[in-house]
Amino acid sequence: MLIVAESGSTKIDWRIVKNDKSHHHFTTEGFNPNYHPKELFTGFVAKLNEHIQITSAERVFFYGSGCSSLQAEDIIKSALREVIPGAIIEVNHDLFGAARALFGAGSGIASILGTGSSSCIFENGKIVDAVPSLGYLMADEGSGFHLGKLLLNAFFKNDLAEELSEKFLLNYPISLADFLSKLYKHPKPNTLVAEFVPFMVENRNHPVIDHLVRQAFEEFFRNILLKYSHRRNYELGFVGSIAWLFRQQLSEIAHQHQLTIRKIIQNPVNELVKYHLSF
Repeated sequence: MLIVAESGSTKIDWRIVKNDKSHHHFTTEGFNPNYHPKELFTGFVAKLNEHIQITSAERVFFYGSGCSSLQAEDIIKSALREVIPGAIIEVNHDLFGAARALFGAGSGIASILGTGSSSCIFENGKIVDAVPSLGYLMADEGSGFHLGKLLLNAFFKNDLAEELSEKFLLNYPISLADFLSKLYKHPKPNTLVAEFVPFMVENRNHPVIDHLVRQAFEEFFRNILLKYSHRRNYELGFVGSIAWLFRQQLSEIAHQHQLTIRKIIQNPVNELVKYHLSF
């Protein structure tokens, strides 16, 4: 049995491939070992085991946000071993998973644009350079958090068109005081802010929303991708819901910077399953 998991701030996508080649798909809440207690993740794995017996899994590949340190890797591995003691377990951070899903053992500039954002240069199956991802408190340009923040700023500071503001209030009847109180008490403030992105998707063709999306992507290119001095030697690849849902604006911004996008994937886990089944 093979288990491949891809974890972001919002959710964990689990793919289980049994020896009879049958595929099973499960989703649990997102997890980051830098922010959340190990017991939370252990509970996710135990709950997963209630739906399908995973104790006989032979190989487990986990790709997750926040899994770039040995300490974070050990948290994931120890939690998985409590339920699947006999498996070979490999833990990598989500950016490596994104790059592998996009380019396999090849080369390119891989980026994640989901609730958070990050990028790297992937060379012959290995990450060789990366502009550091500083997280939502300091960066996350082009992410769902960034988009949500731009939208909320525009709404609360009366910068949205009147018809958009009215429509926003119909979808989200919130006041500034109530929202700020909820935000600063929320265990995952970045995901709370990103929850407003569906409004932007619904109204993506409105000039104001289109401008906000392009503003976020332009910041991602300027502050991240354009930092790579040899960027023109590579094609670009993107994974994540934000990249996929706003792929038209993303492609046009890339073209303006004379860069070529090879592939945009909404969810990398299916490509990762294909990769691991090839061995």
